[in-house]
Amino acid sequence: MTARRTVSVIAVAFVVLTVAAGCAVEGHSAYAPESVDFAVATAQAKEQSLEGSLFKDDQAVIGNDELQQVLSAKVALPDGARVAVVRFGRRPYWWGWSDEFVRTTQQIDADFLAKLRGCPRLSRVSYLPALVTPPHMTIPHLRQAAARFQADLLLIYQTSSQSYSRTKIFTRDKTKAYCTVEAVLLDTRTGTIPWSMVATRDFVAERTNADVDFAETIAKAESAAIGKAWLEIADEAVTFLNALPR
Repeated sequence: MTARRTVSVIAVAFVVLTVAAGCAVEGHSAYAPESVDFAVATAQAKEQSLEGSLFKDDQAVIGNDELQQVLSAKVALPDGARVAVVRFGRRPYWWGWSDEFVRTTQQIDADFLAKLRGCPRLSRVSYLPALVTPPHMTIPHLRQAAARFQADLLLIYQTSSQSYSRTKIFTRDKTKAYCTVEAVLLDTRTGTIPWSMVATRDFVAERTNADVDFAETIAKAESAAIGKAWLEIADEAVTFLNALPR
């Protein structure tokens, strides 16, 4: 009886193993070759990252190869660079005349250029002449104008201001101006922008007897706020240039 039981147990075990093997083949278990190949392909797909835009409209503006070249390029700014400063857009105009207003504006320009000229990495700093400034303010046109002026770098800035005035009967009128200056540094050779900054400053002014009207008071307040923002822009630009490796 013992021998027969042993044979029966062996036979049952053989049947169970045969059925399990058949189920594994039919169901493609985790140890099947097809599953192993699929897992490897999935892992490889996760490791590969996209290096180009999937949208055709993006590639119509700039190709994937050009984009990769721009992003991977190491731009080195020249030592002893020549800088031209240009305003983006039209300068706001005040329909009036004031010796103090003109002197304030000239002093702001002088202080701004003096800050930049104090940078040892720069050999020349000047405003881009109006005769050279292109009528269409685009990066390609500005870059061409900078090249004609033999400027290695072009500091492009744009100002915006908003003033709040308060008119009183028994006291002098007051105004407060908030001015924002946006600036970018354009490398003429490569067309890249290695530095940018936004500065916002405010200034409070009270109308004086020397002011022609309250509009002059507002114009002087905006000019003073822009001047403070310009000086901050110049300081940060000089800090950036001095930190560059020679």
